[in-house]
Amino acid sequence: MAGDDGLLDDGLGAVRPYALVGGRVTPSQDLDRASLVKARLSPPSDLLQSHYAKAFDLCRAGAISVAEIAARLSQPLQIVKIWLSDLIVDGYLIDAMPDTNPDAATDPQILGAVLAGLQRL
Repeated sequence: MAGDDGLLDDGLGAVRPYALVGGRVTPSQDLDRASLVKARLSPPSDLLQSHYAKAFDLCRAGAISVAEIAARLSQPLQIVKIWLSDLIVDGYLIDAMPDTNPDAATDPQILGAVLAGLQRL
């Protein structure tokens, strides 16, 4: 990720998003469009390529969804998932809502709290 952008190619225009991920089609992390990511408090100090830096900058303010990052960057969702996966692996980002309780989706107390919160809206 560090180093030269490669975003422009001698006046030929912008590099296609699939080229920026080296042709990869699957992210290394399990991210969906609603996954929330945020910047680490102490990220590495290496320089990022501009497409990674733009994604990372969006995460500095706090937790943000993968879909919102893709929309703000005007990039395909799958490409952004791969970029964010790379940033997580390299220690720039963390999952803002890790699933520490595998039964959380069916826990009656959690579901009741969610329902009560929605009813207050």
